Amino acid sequence: MTRTLTLTTDAFRDQHGDPATWSPATLDSYQVIGEIAPPPPLPYTHREMQAEADAWHASAAGQQRLADELAREGHTIAAGIHRRGAQDARQHAEAARLGWPAYEAFLNGW
Repeated sequence: MTRTLTLTTDAFRDQHGDPATWSPATLDSYQVIGEIAPPPPLPYTHREMQAEADAWHASAAGQQRLADELAREGHTIAAGIHRRGAQDARQHAEAARLGWPAYEAFLNGW
């Protein structure tokens, strides 16, 4: 049984380790592989990720307004829950603003 290896930039990085330690020849090989077998396109465009970030930012603002209102009315526990929700939404927005790879890493806790 013969095993065929797929030539990808990810497989190259897995085999050669940290790019910071690569020699100039290794970097050249990596670039050639990227030209022969470019990585697949990201599932979301930059524009789509910016729209996602805007949606998370709007959610954070709404939750913060609700938290402030609840706190004024003396509902401290409910206000705290919505404050944490607003903080979480802001973190999602920041990650989404950086694009899909950063957002995916954030979602997966990398």
